Amino acid sequence: MRSPVITASAMGLTRNESGRRFPHAEDPAALEEVRAEVVEALAGPGWEREWGVHDLDSLSTVQIDYFVEKGLMTPGFAEGSNVGRGFAVYGENEASLEINGGDHLRLLGFRSGGQLAMLWALLNHLDDRLETVFSYAFDPRWGYLTAQPRQAGSGMRAYATLHLPALGLTGRLAGTALELAHQGLGLVPLWGGAGGIVQVSNMHSDGRPEPDTLQQIGDVCRGIVEKERSVRKMLVRENPIQSRDQIGRALGVAQQAWVMSFPEAVNLISAATVGIELGLVDAPGLEAESAFGLMSRLQPAHIVVDYMSGKTDCVESPEVDERRALVLRGVFAGASVRV
Repeated sequence: MRSPVITASAMGLTRNESGRRFPHAEDPAALEEVRAEVVEALAGPGWEREWGVHDLDSLSTVQIDYFVEKGLMTPGFAEGSNVGRGFAVYGENEASLEINGGDHLRLLGFRSGGQLAMLWALLNHLDDRLETVFSYAFDPRWGYLTAQPRQAGSGMRAYATLHLPALGLTGRLAGTALELAHQGLGLVPLWGGAGGIVQVSNMHSDGRPEPDTLQQIGDVCRGIVEKERSVRKMLVRENPIQSRDQIGRALGVAQQAWVMSFPEAVNLISAATVGIELGLVDAPGLEAESAFGLMSRLQPAHIVVDYMSGKTDCVESPEVDERRALVLRGVFAGASVRV
């Protein structure tokens, strides 16, 4: 088993309507007009897939958290409460659109694996279709104008998710983040840094072509992952017994625990994945999906929606941790450390 260089890809495209103030400074009536115009456009002809428009006031906290966990809604938008907000999902969760969040429009997409080029093709296509209806705020010098000046330009923010537990364990992530900052890229932990899961993204939407930015992110990620793999081999070579012990303990907890928090689950899956990639572990239950895919479906709202049939409207219910442990026991049944 060899994990992909990029375990997940996400992207956002930010746009604003020309002639209107940004949402934080616009009149409520004008924001309502923007939402109505967008919803009407989404219901119009010319789309390959249908847009599902959601009433934000009718969505439960769990449903909103579920959209956030799936990468279809930003946390900032989920926590917002300003007038005129709207939200729509394209096709079968292929993309989404936030209306009147920080900006008038924000297209979002998420995919497992290294799919940044595919996401760009899709979001760029949807953006072109929207631009036939709306006049975007654009400046010849600064590009697409946004509420956050540093995002002006292409308006694109691309995210590549990486699994880097060894670099984190050896304290090398800080140096890596500093190197990336000099290249205009950011490295931040995902899920509080559990399991060594991090995201690499472009910090600014400068004037370079979007494919060039995606190429840069891809090249950088390949280099970082090669460092990660080298450090993993070094740790096992220098501490073979300790490495097997830590991985074995992770398997034991995953196989026997009856209550499991999400961060702990991510850490256990991370340890087991490293063991599999280094040839130290047999885990038939993990062969059917990627480690990141398993981590994703163990998020709180995913547990409630996918495994509990909405029996609770609280992602902090104790039963969520119990159900997560049950899923892990099934996945890791039969897993073992090789002698």
